[in-house]
Amino acid sequence: MPQLGDFLSRFRPAGAPGAASRAGVPADRVAELSAELDPVLDMLADSDARCVQVVASAEQEARRIVAQAREQAAAIAAETRFRAQLARDEAAAQVLAGSRARASQVARAAAEHARTRSGPAEDDVRALVEAAVRFVRSMPDAGLES
Repeated sequence: MPQLGDFLSRFRPAGAPGAASRAGVPADRVAELSAELDPVLDMLADSDARCVQVVASAEQEARRIVAQAREQAAAIAAETRFRAQLARDEAAAQVLAGSRARASQVARAAAEHARTRSGPAEDDVRALVEAAVRFVRSMPDAGLES
C-alpha cells in the first residue's frame, strides 16, 4: 500500500515546461495509479464474482417463484371454474324444482276445480244440441231427410 507521503507527493506543484526545476525523471502516473489501485481492485474482483453469483441465483429463484405462481394461478382458476359450474347447476336445479312444484300445484288446483265443478247447465246442453242439429242439416245431401 502506498504511504501517506507518496499520496501527498502527487499534489506537489510543478512549474511550467521549460522552467528551471529540480533534476529528476518525469513521474509515471499510470504506474503510480496502477500500483495504488491494483490491490483494491483485486479485492473487489472477488466481490464482483460473488455479486454475479448472487444475481444469477436470484434470477433462478425468481424464475422458480414465477413458475410456481403460474401453477397456483392455474389451479385457482380451475377450481373457480369448477365451483362456478357447481353454482350454475345448483341454481338450475332450484329453478327446475320450483317450476315443478308450481306445475304440480296448478295441476292439483285444476283437478280440484274439475272435480267440484258441476256439469254443464241444461240450457247449455240444449243450445249445443240445437247447434249440432243445425250443422248437420246444413250439410249438403248427407243422406238424411227432415
